Amino acid sequence: PLPLSPPHTHKPRSHLAPFRDTNIAPMTRDPGVYQQLVGDDRAADDDRAAAADLTDGVYRHGPREARDVTYGRVYAVVAAAVFILGCVASNHAESHYEKLADPDLMRAASHCDASRSSDAVNAYRRSLAEDDDVDGATFLRHAATWLALSTLGAVAVGSAFLAAFRTHASATVWAMVYFKVATIFALAVVVASGGGDSPGAGVFLALLGCLTAFVFWLWRREIDLVARLLAVASKSLQDNPHVVTAIVGVKLALLTLTVPTFLFVSAAYRNGRVVRDPDAVLQSGKDTCVDENGDRTPCCVWEVDDWASAYVGMTSLFWLWTVMLAFEVRMFTVAGVTAQWYFAPPGTRTFAGTTIGSIKNALGPSFGSLALGSLVLTAVRVAREVNENARRNARENGGGVVQILACLVTSCLDCVYALIQHVTKYATIQCAVTGAAFCDAAVAVSRMLTENFLNAYAVWWLPGTLLSAAAFVFSAAYGTCVGLAGYVAWNGADGREDAGAESVILGFVSFILALVAVNFCVTVLLDVVDCVFVCYVMDLDRQRNSRPEVHEIYEEVKAKTAKAAPAEGGSGGSRGSGGFGGAVVQGPGGNVAYGNRRGADDNL
Repeated sequence: PLPLSPPHTHKPRSHLAPFRDTNIAPMTRDPGVYQQLVGDDRAADDDRAAAADLTDGVYRHGPREARDVTYGRVYAVVAAAVFILGCVASNHAESHYEKLADPDLMRAASHCDASRSSDAVNAYRRSLAEDDDVDGATFLRHAATWLALSTLGAVAVGSAFLAAFRTHASATVWAMVYFKVATIFALAVVVASGGGDSPGAGVFLALLGCLTAFVFWLWRREIDLVARLLAVASKSLQDNPHVVTAIVGVKLALLTLTVPTFLFVSAAYRNGRVVRDPDAVLQSGKDTCVDENGDRTPCCVWEVDDWASAYVGMTSLFWLWTVMLAFEVRMFTVAGVTAQWYFAPPGTRTFAGTTIGSIKNALGPSFGSLALGSLVLTAVRVAREVNENARRNARENGGGVVQILACLVTSCLDCVYALIQHVTKYATIQCAVTGAAFCDAAVAVSRMLTENFLNAYAVWWLPGTLLSAAAFVFSAAYGTCVGLAGYVAWNGADGREDAGAESVILGFVSFILALVAVNFCVTVLLDVVDCVFVCYVMDLDRQRNSRPEVHEIYEEVKAKTAKAAPAEGGSGGSRGSGGFGGAVVQGPGGNVAYGNRRGADDNL
């Protein structure tokens, strides 16, 4: 028989018994503690984060290891090739391309043989310029001041849009709802009073307005939840205002790369020659050509060199990859800032350095992961285009059975592509929070969503729909006001022959500017909403409650969208906001563990 253990010797105990790790520093927490208690194998998801300086137990602040380096290097090599070959294309481009590829000159068969002298070409170009009457320059000269003020006003409208959701979110959302319903009824009155040939159109619009009002009435609680959720997202932007500045910088960087890229593509198209169109038939005794149907057609075409065509294809894919990379950097930055705000200790008021730190991580250790994520999005975009072309070809050239099969196949593929896009978005957020590699982050966030029964409302569509409608309403109201102001100022003024037409153009341009600014704010708000959602999932996965107000909202959202309560024994992980009454919490498998020692409320 074994001797009895001394009184001070540690006794073995059941894995069900809760314990506290005294080796954890006061401001850190091993993210794998809960998994170790319940005997789950999910601790591997957080192995890399365990060695980092986690001031809140989730977000990784310390130095991060470079991930997915290969994909970052591939992007750099492709970028270098695009710019080097672009310089070569620019040096070898045809300097007289505009003259040689003139559509009217292309109609003459003699032009294919370059029989027209350069002097004749120049004279012909001058004759075209003399006959061309352009009014755009006149409008720009008259409305330059108004356009400048309109641009500044569009920025102000975007700021007011964010401020409205931050301070009066519920009133703003419901104002958009009322305005949308009122617009349908107003349109119905206008159509009905017009006395047109179809009086039923007014009745139809009136019925549509009643149906829309009824649907919004059915969704009244969901709309209130959306307003509260957008208020939380606006609060995050208020506490971290420089994240908007950083995103504007990302947009400017994308524009800086886009301009030379398009110039290189234009130069590549100029590498070629004028040749006879093989499908054009030269008319007997004339210098013109006809096609197979007997209609006049250009005799000449511009033939691009083979290497230039390949370069254009490569550059187009590179530009699409760059656009997706900019989107990934934007999402990564917003996610990093939002996570630090979400998991900050209660009472934190300043968040200095969060934006700079997120940008450094995006362009540093996680750049390879973002390059991989953007490459996935690029492939999805190309696949969607191929999918759409197949659907269009089947609709135009296929029979009934082919059209049905094409519709079924392309619809299924669209679902797959949408799923890949959503997983990529949440994986990017996970990368921003933990610094994990892209594939590891995708596996981890998919596991968290699945095990916490959150796949039902992970892609909730209502916030985006309401925000898009609100953006249109804000922009339309702004454009109308600017157009009316321009008409009042220009009507009867000297040199204004058509003040009405110019004011309409000014109002439309102002509407477009405001729509761009407000849609930018909408995109940022929706990104914050997605990031807050992932942070909430992390809270549930770790049995903690960092933001009680967020938990309260999302629990109601989940109850509205899930349509059914989870099975018994699986609800513990989904009751994160208020289902636990003490320091010991119950996990999804029925086991128990200590909650967070420094939670945001006393329930944990």
